[in-house]
Amino acid sequence: MVAPKSTHLPEVSGATELVTGSLIVDTGLRDLQTVVATLAAVAVATEATVSVTLEDLVPGATRKIKLQVWNADGATPGASEVAVNWLALGK
Repeated sequence: MVAPKSTHLPEVSGATELVTGSLIVDTGLRDLQTVVATLAAVAVATEATVSVTLEDLVPGATRKIKLQVWNADGATPGASEVAVNWLALGK
């Protein structure tokens, strides 16, 4: 899935994704400056935090990120589907 890029600010992309454990998302941007992700729902014991990491760069492709939802212990992947907001800035 490729995220929608802003037609007014082409260096910005983002969306709300439904994540169970982890999900890889194509940002649609070639060079990222920053990426942020937050839960779009109230945190519960089994879906308490979210992390975002960069995937390996494929030459000529746009950057992909990995969204991961974690239990309150910070080590166990989330078990249920939860909404995650993310925003990427770059070009």
